[in-house]
Amino acid sequence: MGNFNLFNLEVHFKPSFSLRFRKKRLDKVSANILFIDDSDCPVVENLTKAGWSVKKIDDIVNVQDEEIKRADIVFVDYKGVGIDLSEEEQGISVIKAIKKAYGDSKRVILYSAYGHFKLSMNMRVADNQMSKNSDTFEFISMIESELEKIK
Repeated sequence: MGNFNLFNLEVHFKPSFSLRFRKKRLDKVSANILFIDDSDCPVVENLTKAGWSVKKIDDIVNVQDEEIKRADIVFVDYKGVGIDLSEEEQGISVIKAIKKAYGDSKRVILYSAYGHFKLSMNMRVADNQMSKNSDTFEFISMIESELEKIK
């Protein structure tokens, strides 16, 4: 707000606009998708062919690894990853570590070949979950939905 005096008349003005800064909306071109899985993932190649930026790693050493930092959405396998963090929880321990470090700035999805795995309270630390057996279109649908939720 500003004030000035013009010929003994005091004039007050207030800007009629506001500045809002929004995070750039993520889309197919700008989003980075990461799969953490100790097995082969055919969906990674299929998503790449469909134009998505996708990377796969076998496991993580540290949540501050560059691959984790760059990722907007992280798919974490239920079994076989995160054993160094917790042999009992495995993939759940990876999800907990990522969510603790990054909060809502990344979406973390638990996925598993066990299509009907029971969701314990521990598994609910993930933002979402899906079956590894889902087709590419289901993965794309999940990715697009999760991109809308990134804060």
